[in-house]
Amino acid sequence: MADHRHTYTHQLNPDGPHSDDYTRHVASALSESVRVLNHATREAGVTAPNTVYDVLGHAAAAVSGLDQLLRQLNQRLASMHAAGEIGHDNHPPVNAVLQARLMLTEGRSLARALAERVDRAHEITAGMYLIDHSDGSAGGGA
Repeated sequence: MADHRHTYTHQLNPDGPHSDDYTRHVASALSESVRVLNHATREAGVTAPNTVYDVLGHAAAAVSGLDQLLRQLNQRLASMHAAGEIGHDNHPPVNAVLQARLMLTEGRSLARALAERVDRAHEITAGMYLIDHSDGSAGGGA
């Protein structure tokens, strides 16, 4: 069986230093983090509602940032295209840029809707707890 473990040695720092390589590494770490969470949340990595709550909180924060990320990528494409810096292998650059920007605009709307729902699920799970059946009582939270 293949070993799918990856080691990331880049420091995550919103203040930079920023570069194309650093940006690609951070994006790779994001997708790998989701993949790892997909495995971790199957069963053994989530045995209590407070874990669901914590993961949802982090997911809500991440998803809410997608709107800004997609907006900024959209702006960068527009700027690079306006400066005549974009070519494309299969389409006239103007068509490819317009299509990509349209998809990013639509994606922003979907990202905002997703962020609202994940944030709401996070709020709802705040009061959940495991019932302790070991002593015959209902256990309790709040």
